Amino acid sequence: EMLRDPDPSVVTNCIFVLNEIQAEVGGMALNRAVMLHLLNRIHEFSEFGILAVLDLIPRYIPANDEEGFQIMNLLDPVLKTANAGAVVATIRAFLSIATAIGKRPGDDRDADSPSVDDLSKQVVERIKAPLVTLIASGSSELSYVLLKYADQLIDLCPGIFDDEYRQFYVKYSDPTHIKHSKIRILAKLANPNTAPDIVAELGELVTDADETLGRIAVRSMTNIALNDSGGEGAVESISRRLVDMLDLQGISHVTSEAATALAALVRRNESIKPVISAPLPRALKYINEPAGKASIIFLLGECGAGITEAPYALEKVIDSYDNIADASVKTALLAATVNLFFTRPPEVQHMLGRLLKKATEDMSSQDLHDRALFYYRLLRSSPDLTVAKSIISKSMAVTASQFAEEDDSELRAALMDEFNTLCTVYRCKPENFIDEENIVPFVKLPTEHPLAAAAPVVDQGVNTITDQMNGAALTDGYATAAAPQPAPSAEVDLLGFGFDDPAPAPAPPSTNSLQSLSLKSNLSLSGEDYQSKWGSIPDSEAVVISGLPMASAPPSTDVVEGALSAFSVFTMASGELPTEFKFFLYAQEEESFGGCYFLIQAVALKQPSSLNLTIKPVGGDPNKQKEKVDQLVELIKSALGLC
Repeated sequence: EMLRDPDPSVVTNCIFVLNEIQAEVGGMALNRAVMLHLLNRIHEFSEFGILAVLDLIPRYIPANDEEGFQIMNLLDPVLKTANAGAVVATIRAFLSIATAIGKRPGDDRDADSPSVDDLSKQVVERIKAPLVTLIASGSSELSYVLLKYADQLIDLCPGIFDDEYRQFYVKYSDPTHIKHSKIRILAKLANPNTAPDIVAELGELVTDADETLGRIAVRSMTNIALNDSGGEGAVESISRRLVDMLDLQGISHVTSEAATALAALVRRNESIKPVISAPLPRALKYINEPAGKASIIFLLGECGAGITEAPYALEKVIDSYDNIADASVKTALLAATVNLFFTRPPEVQHMLGRLLKKATEDMSSQDLHDRALFYYRLLRSSPDLTVAKSIISKSMAVTASQFAEEDDSELRAALMDEFNTLCTVYRCKPENFIDEENIVPFVKLPTEHPLAAAAPVVDQGVNTITDQMNGAALTDGYATAAAPQPAPSAEVDLLGFGFDDPAPAPAPPSTNSLQSLSLKSNLSLSGEDYQSKWGSIPDSEAVVISGLPMASAPPSTDVVEGALSAFSVFTMASGELPTEFKFFLYAQEEESFGGCYFLIQAVALKQPSSLNLTIKPVGGDPNKQKEKVDQLVELIKSALGLC
């Protein structure tokens, strides 16, 4: 009941209390009327209250596509606010609506209906500008969180943010965590037009005093080449930059990252081998980090056919095998030597034998020991080296377009379901940092709508019930308003609040004309049936009565509903707009009098106070419909005191 309170702060607190009480079932119950009521009052709420309402929308399933688009239009002004929380909550609401109403593979909807991906792209395109503005104008803490959201949206819809790549350039005054986030995002904004500028920017950051920043810059540059997003010639250009970094002897972390990057590029694109071959033996002498050293050794094995001194460079490492502490370096040395043996057997045979002896006796790494034993037995038992070569070379070949360790599609899909939560910041699922018993289930409601789109709307026009009700807001109610007459089973309790004690019913009319119209006092009509019957009668056949004078506008919809229900005219739905009240009413004659249905759209204007009626009779005797409609109008005028 308090959700209809005139004070928005009361409504806000009710939302939080209901969510807390019903946390085990996903939060407060939602239906179409509740959402329309809250959304049409959203301009009355404080920023805190707006966030409470916006958090409900992802759990709401729109009744149809039109309602989904209208909710988006209603929330669009929120994107212009300076409150980052409201903007991000609106983004999540938009994405959830796009997911709910978008066309999916296998749907039997019209071919022109937008798909989920198309709607998501439109949403991201719309929110791009306000999000980028907030990132640039907020505090460092706020900017960091917004960058995380931007990163997630870029993954969802690649290419949308590409034209804003300069907004993600690192500033000298940016804190470290902001710089790191921007550099990671820059790599995702590369395309043939933007890649040259982005690669040049990243190249300037490689030698930064911040070691981690330099490493991330190299990795981001590498990702552009791995994804081949820079266009023709980008892979070779980036490879040459990485080769130049191998000679930065005074910056060990950069040379190590460059070596690791080149190893990944060769696995993906073998055409760059001639570009990177020359400096490899030289780089092996001064790279000390295990990851970088292992990468250079791997590259010597891959590119050794074109490097004269490759076997001799590896032989020096084999001679110092006992001084190697890292197992990854030993494993890379074993794989590179075996690989090089197949291309240059006379030079490698003896040093491979020494290496296999040492590796099979090495118990520091089980993987290394087993791999060495496998190579030894395979080479010893193969009468033809081509057999062993085919087995070992195929095991090293890469045919996939993406490395397994890079495939995080499942995590990204899970994070989109948790958008606007800490999951995005932590980049992990909620169960990783929240106890299972404290996780609130995500339940989307309602399962049914009183005006569901199951029945198609015929003859779209100004009187189309779907068009009219989608724009209506449920009345807030007034403390002085008369309580409605308790409805029969057919009346829909739209807000789910129940009904108060019945108000005194006005005395029934006694005129002969009204007595001749006998309406059912107990009538049941579903929203789907209502819409189907309304759409079956063209607007051109509806009876329109305009300008019935009223002494004053009703204080609330409850007063009108209570008065009409006493005369067996029931309400399907009602709403209040700034300048008018809207009612969707229905009634039916007794079967003995013809059983005609009357579907009524009533609009009560506030200024000047007047009543407009649109009536569609369905069924009964066509020759008597006009007379019965006139009687129904008199009955409504009498019920509302207009006679």
